Amino acid sequence: MRRRHRAWARIDLAAFRANLATAQKAAGRARVWPVLKANAYGHGARRLALACADEGVARIGVGDSGEALELREAGVRVPLLVLGTVIDAELPALLRHDIEVGVHSEGRARALGAFARTQSSRLGVHLKIDTGMTRLGVLPEAALRVAQAIADEPGLELRGVMTHFAARDGIHDPRTHEQQRCFQGCIRQLRDAGISIPAVHGANSAALFSGLQPLGDAVRPGIALLGILPAQLAPEIPLQPVLSLHAQIVFLKDIPADQPVGYGGDWISHRPTRLATLPIGYADGVPYRLGSSGRGTVLVRGQRCPVVGAISMDYCTIDVGHVRGVEVGDTVTLIGRDGAAMLNAQEVADAAGTIPYEITCSIGARVQRVYHDAAPHPAEERQSAPLPAP
Repeated sequence: MRRRHRAWARIDLAAFRANLATAQKAAGRARVWPVLKANAYGHGARRLALACADEGVARIGVGDSGEALELREAGVRVPLLVLGTVIDAELPALLRHDIEVGVHSEGRARALGAFARTQSSRLGVHLKIDTGMTRLGVLPEAALRVAQAIADEPGLELRGVMTHFAARDGIHDPRTHEQQRCFQGCIRQLRDAGISIPAVHGANSAALFSGLQPLGDAVRPGIALLGILPAQLAPEIPLQPVLSLHAQIVFLKDIPADQPVGYGGDWISHRPTRLATLPIGYADGVPYRLGSSGRGTVLVRGQRCPVVGAISMDYCTIDVGHVRGVEVGDTVTLIGRDGAAMLNAQEVADAAGTIPYEITCSIGARVQRVYHDAAPHPAEERQSAPLPAP
């Protein structure tokens, strides 16, 4: 079959919607605010944000201002929250498009408020309390002072108070309980001082799906909505993978034994075999370490085939000598299912010595995103209509 793309990621929107429903069930009365940062972890933020809007989500989290503005340009009208920090040059556009931001210091709160007043406007903000991540956010002892500064600033409107949990496995790590106790103590202190808090939110994917309580008013799952969870949690949660990654074979070559392959010639064939060349490399998100680790595999005609030789920027090679009938144009699965065989993002990450987040976030722009099982959303169709599944 003639393939339309050299390399493509198939995005299953039905699976994404199902994962949203699973997250909402786990959240109970708390609202689910999907986090779609880093291009929705490589899955395509524009299309998934439009799907979120169709499902009635109340707010979407992003990593930075550029991501928020991209979603506004795509027609997403759901309230957007920049979970990270913002710089001064971004403020006019944020105000213009009613995009909320996180506040991480008293000085930043006052600067944001002063700018909003110059524009005769108000900026929606969420106070972030650092309860143990030690990255962004005010320290617990400063939380009341900064919250009061926000309340006193006419250019700011407090729309939420948040934290972020550091543990990869949620409540199975004692540090999560320590952070939760600290956060709840700060919330009580703010309320006792008369600070009105429209929304309390902190739980990420690991905290939500490991059973953290209380969850507050909202939860912020990200990678879990895409069917990926830490390995120790995944077997317990009925989430569906949203992404599969594919390429087509563009070249076949028979080689003899003792033939070096790829940059450096570190891999040498131990028998005569057949190699297939794939038009996808480390610039597209195939981890360079898959070639050097000797553990990289892909699926061809339902069979596992090893990655051989160093991963190049644009190409990689696989050994298909044991698979009958392989032809140029055959589909190769790098993540996903082929018949009864399955390669998930966690397995690929393990082979590359990294985490699944890095695997999907690294999938480059040259890899076409193909959205499946959903009619094109009108706002998205005006810009670049989703392509049919190959």
